[in-house]
Amino acid sequence: MLTFAVIGGIGLLLLVVSMTLGEIVDFFDGIISTTAVGAAATLFGAAGAIVLLNDGPLFLAYAAGALVGIIGIVGVAFLARKMARISNVQPHEVIGLLGVATTDINENVGKVQLEHPDEINQRLVFSSSPIKQGTPIVVVAIVEDRIRVASTSELNGY
Repeated sequence: MLTFAVIGGIGLLLLVVSMTLGEIVDFFDGIISTTAVGAAATLFGAAGAIVLLNDGPLFLAYAAGALVGIIGIVGVAFLARKMARISNVQPHEVIGLLGVATTDINENVGKVQLEHPDEINQRLVFSSSPIKQGTPIVVVAIVEDRIRVASTSELNGY
């Protein structure tokens, strides 16, 4: 039991280190990384301890730990690759996109939801004239790192 507790504890420590300091080790496209090895060791220790706590034989504890650990390392590597592909998506042009004000917008701050397949989060914006919540908007400019919007009725002259 002590073996599984120590290996699981080391795995948990590796996970905490990888979450706070980032990846220290990363080989073979994420298969051997601090996160993957930490997850595998944690799962190995937990599965082995669970088998032994339920009066299972030692060989079954090692077999279950190894199986769950391998599944964990493969799963983490798969998710790491998927996240890397998602983060490599090319940015799209936001000027001209339509949307809806989800909060009141003033010259300092407001939030909008833009109508674009890649726009799943609300954006922080500002406007030169006040815009009420629920008003249709259009992105008119990017000023430094901020987005300026205007109501569609303001652009149409109403």
